[in-house]
Amino acid sequence: MIKIPVVLSEVTFIKGSTSVSNLPANDESIEFAVAGKSNVGKSSLLRLLFNNRKMVKVSRTPGRTREINFFRVDVKDGPSLVVADLPGYGYAKVPMSMREEWGTFITDYLQSRTMLKAVFLLFDARRDVSEDEYEFIEWLKINNIKVFPVLTKVDQIPKTHWGKASISVTEACGMRPVMFSSLKPLGIDDIWRKVISLVNEESDGGT
Repeated sequence: MIKIPVVLSEVTFIKGSTSVSNLPANDESIEFAVAGKSNVGKSSLLRLLFNNRKMVKVSRTPGRTREINFFRVDVKDGPSLVVADLPGYGYAKVPMSMREEWGTFITDYLQSRTMLKAVFLLFDARRDVSEDEYEFIEWLKINNIKVFPVLTKVDQIPKTHWGKASISVTEACGMRPVMFSSLKPLGIDDIWRKVISLVNEESDGGT
């Protein structure tokens, strides 16, 4: 059984995939994805989740990452997990043709990946929920993909504004977000609690 605080035995990079034809093989591992708009703070979150600042690379050009990067996370006293780091989306300077190509790849991955159990969807606390974020949330719901919202960069807004930011994401996703900051740090144990809930669901035979 995984316990908080989580102790990791090992984190390894599996591969980067640019099409569904070269995804890692489906197996019995529990996989979850981390998604969000460009510059939302995915890399900072993953570094804290993995307790490894060198494991996750950051693109110098926002929105240009084309790969889904897969990591295997071995948890002490727990199962082996797979984390999929999805490319950031919604960056205006990326050509439309490239955005459409990524969209096709990501939707194919999300619809075909049988070991995928949930998507952690990240939102920037400094921004309103955007139209493309609403569209992505609705698409995930239609495809029966579980969503765990995470509100990032909460240290960059006054704490008195946290409630308002949380409400807007809650209304969009139907679930209260984890409040996350990589600087405080804040929220990483709450994210692991969501992961543990996935593990427990699988142990109980799924939902």
